[in-house]
Amino acid sequence: MHWQRIAERLAEAGWSWSHRTRTDQKRQSVHVAEVHNEIGQTHFAFAKTVGPAFVALERSVKNTSI
Repeated sequence: MHWQRIAERLAEAGWSWSHRTRTDQKRQSVHVAEVHNEIGQTHFAFAKTVGPAFVALERSVKNTSI
């Protein structure tokens, strides 16, 4: 599944999202995906590639009850 589709689904559900890439202490890329909503809920996910970061993020949001 493409990470862009997950981002679209999150946006349609009322979540604002962002993605950035950082370098860890071993100089390896780490992808950080983040969502937040207007009631203050925030979720972060970290992975070596962008796809798994968004999959983990979507799973985290689905496991949250409002």
